[in-house]
Amino acid sequence: MAGETVQFAKNDDADNKREQSSIVFPYLDLNAAIKVANAIYQRSGLGSCDLDELAAQMNQTMSGAFRLNTGTAKIFDLVDKEGKSSIKLTELGRQIVSPDTERAARAEAFMRVPLYAAIFDKYKGHLLPPAKALEREMLSLGVSSKQTDKARQAFERSARQANFFESGEDRLVRPRTDLPTKRIDVDDSDHSGSGAEIEKQDAGKSGGGGSGGGLHPFIEGLLRTLPEPETAWSTADQAKWLQTAASIFGLIYRGDGQPISVTLPSASKENGG
Repeated sequence: MAGETVQFAKNDDADNKREQSSIVFPYLDLNAAIKVANAIYQRSGLGSCDLDELAAQMNQTMSGAFRLNTGTAKIFDLVDKEGKSSIKLTELGRQIVSPDTERAARAEAFMRVPLYAAIFDKYKGHLLPPAKALEREMLSLGVSSKQTDKARQAFERSARQANFFESGEDRLVRPRTDLPTKRIDVDDSDHSGSGAEIEKQDAGKSGGGGSGGGLHPFIEGLLRTLPEPETAWSTADQAKWLQTAASIFGLIYRGDGQPISVTLPSASKENGG
């Protein structure tokens, strides 16, 4: 995030340049960012995902709303650009899509936002000020006067989703990370399509006893991307799925050092040539 400038709204009035925020923060909340991470994982696993494919996976178009969602995920350090038109999960993004590490990753993602980290550092061990006073505090930290209300609302939702309000919503307390991840339902009526509803996995599934045990969360996520039987699925998309599977196998299993190669048959062979 160092040295990165994020502009949240265009302003054609040169006299209002001083109103642009000088500290990085998102308009949307942490759950919106996690939805992007989950969509990348469901589409491409741990590999890179083309932006147009990600938009389709999220049932969106390459619009301003889509860029706002992906930009939010980047501010929380869950994703990073890969080339000119692709995106991939960061290490923190990989942790947040896994039930085993999601709770700790949520807390860390919250602290990766410069504005949120600054507020946490200032009010650690103290009560948070009331809403309007908190907005004035954000203004002093570099948030534009026209954006303090939206910044505060996204901050409060994100703190709740990251479990920083477990000791009360009048203070920020870093959550314990040795507890199971809880489902966090948030009213997304004011998100303007940000997609705050996140599909959660049962944390107990990966810790079951018995010889069968539970599937690794990466395997579970991979299996959920399989289309229904008897539906059309192009050979190219099947190959992408198998390539993603090979990447995940290489991450979670100890092999014999031989890479797995998935290739498509040539057009001539497919046509019987």
